[in-house]
Amino acid sequence: MVKKKGAPSKCVEWYVQVLRLTAFLSPENMIESANWWNDVIGEPPDTKTLKPKIGGSQENGLFEGGRLILEVAPNRVDWILTALQDEVLSSEAIPTIGPFYSKLDKFLPIVERWSQLDTCPSLSRLAFGATLLCPVENRYIGYTTLSPYLRNVVIDPEGSSDFVYQINRPRNSKGEIPGLRINRLSKWAVLALKIAMIAPQGSFSVVKSKENMACHLELDINTSVEYNGTINQKAIKNVFQELVDLGKEIAEKGDIP
Repeated sequence: MVKKKGAPSKCVEWYVQVLRLTAFLSPENMIESANWWNDVIGEPPDTKTLKPKIGGSQENGLFEGGRLILEVAPNRVDWILTALQDEVLSSEAIPTIGPFYSKLDKFLPIVERWSQLDTCPSLSRLAFGATLLCPVENRYIGYTTLSPYLRNVVIDPEGSSDFVYQINRPRNSKGEIPGLRINRLSKWAVLALKIAMIAPQGSFSVVKSKENMACHLELDINTSVEYNGTINQKAIKNVFQELVDLGKEIAEKGDIP
């Protein structure tokens, strides 16, 4: 196979396993509110767990076909939308919560509402993460599907296996914060996802098993640790949108500078 040039002729449809906002608080900030879930979602979580030894909490509840999680630590906040793990055991399908762009449209308002709260702190770093899958029939189709997205990589779909490609291609932010640099990490693979149903009464024999293949794209788009400034509350929405747009570019066009 020869090296590729240009964007993929047709973008695959990516499905979401995980969407994530990670915010690292500025050193001078302290968590001032324990009510972010209620303030953003408008109703109590299904469960809330306090972590007195390390400080912080975890709250979660059903949201848009998945599970929304809010994890708060003394110096870090995570909003995570993930596939329902309890449904994995009752289904032979690959566990996802729906198409990438439609779920982003549901996730981004959460970030916006959180960033507009008076209790939302200023940040030292911000990150957008996503785990995306595209189901394929077999490994060969998976490799030929990924190939147009990885222009500088030659994949042999017939004579290779266990392919994993990871790269960071940083860019300068085009936003209003001078000197802000953004890491664009992407990890590409074709995975075999095997779901096994185990016989009851403590037996270890597998009574049901199905293997699903999928192209796998993991994104971690984050502001550089080398940036010494502050991302103030008013800038969070726009900075996060830029991170998301860069993630969408990778999902659509592949590994480009």
